[in-house]
Amino acid sequence: MLLDRDDRSDAKLDKVLSDIGPASSRSLFIALSMCFLWTLSGLTTMSPSYLSARPSCGPEFVTAGDHALTVINWVMAIECLPINSHAIYSFILGLAWVLGYCAITPMALIWPHWRGMQLLTSIPALIFGVIILFTLPESISWLVVRGKEPEVQKWINAANKSAKKKITVNAKQIIMENCSERDMEEESFMAQIKNLLRDKYTMLCVAMESILWIVDFMGYSQLSIAGTGIIKDNCHLGYIFTGVVEIVCYAILPIFLDKLGRKPTVMIVHFIGFLSLLGMFFTQRYADSNVAFLIVWLIAKFSFASAFMCCFVYGSEIFSTSCRSMCVGICVTLSNLGAMASLHVSDLDSFTFPGFYLLVFAFCSILCILATIPLPETAHRVNERKNSCSELSSVEYIKKTKL
Repeated sequence: MLLDRDDRSDAKLDKVLSDIGPASSRSLFIALSMCFLWTLSGLTTMSPSYLSARPSCGPEFVTAGDHALTVINWVMAIECLPINSHAIYSFILGLAWVLGYCAITPMALIWPHWRGMQLLTSIPALIFGVIILFTLPESISWLVVRGKEPEVQKWINAANKSAKKKITVNAKQIIMENCSERDMEEESFMAQIKNLLRDKYTMLCVAMESILWIVDFMGYSQLSIAGTGIIKDNCHLGYIFTGVVEIVCYAILPIFLDKLGRKPTVMIVHFIGFLSLLGMFFTQRYADSNVAFLIVWLIAKFSFASAFMCCFVYGSEIFSTSCRSMCVGICVTLSNLGAMASLHVSDLDSFTFPGFYLLVFAFCSILCILATIPLPETAHRVNERKNSCSELSSVEYIKKTKL
């Protein structure tokens, strides 16, 4: 969100960076990647022009890394939290997303040149990269999957220092109950791919989740672009407005996720998106003056922002620890197809009739509802099924051991 994007380059780099995560330490990956992205951003500012910066080490590299970091950061967080905390964490992540989104406007007013924006948006990466390197503990799920008993016990001891309810099981018990010797073996990247391809159900989940990511990112991007023109003659306020309206979404979404469950919530927000897009189609001719269009746009932005956040919460809980980053990484990589399409779907109007692209988005919302049907619910039950990616999911063993 901080930088202009070249999504075709993002798709290539996202896959590489996201797949590094499963095989390496989550915390180390995050810290080193943030420092690396700061270096790339600094090199970009030395380019003679913005266009000459893009093919070398410019914004597409930085944005691709930002996508992968977002995924690994979310994955690491949910692997250290019990399932009943995932919904509220989505609110924290969403609020942080909005703050970063809205911070661009004052930055652009203070230093409107692209070099200044590139530098200002890269400085936090260096600062937090260094802080994370020395302070962020490793993911408890990742440690368990790798069979690192001393590190798991150290994690438990640290958690017990501040926990009201102490953890009574030890590291050896957790590892023995949740991982076989085969699970703890270090596998090559190609071996992980082969194991993933052999598991038809996991591949089905990846395919269905990819549809959700593509459509939701496409709708979210298109509505964000359209939102900059909501406030006439002031694109800066319009940009902030498109971010602020999401706060309501992130405040309400955790309630739905916990009370209704993940799967029903995903279906409901997409159905709301379908209805609101139809409303935009019928009110678009009055977009310049009709309050009704603004209202249905707000509802549509609410639904797609909710759906996009559900991709993080629901998508991460479906997959087991050893293949979670890889599976979610595939979904995020493919979501760039939606980001690319969002810039051009509106061009369909020139070949058909005004507002046709809104009907396309509405149809895609129904497609997402259908894609959700084969996916399992993760909020109110523990799926006892094991797959070739292996051990019980982090949701299962954290609930089981009360971590």
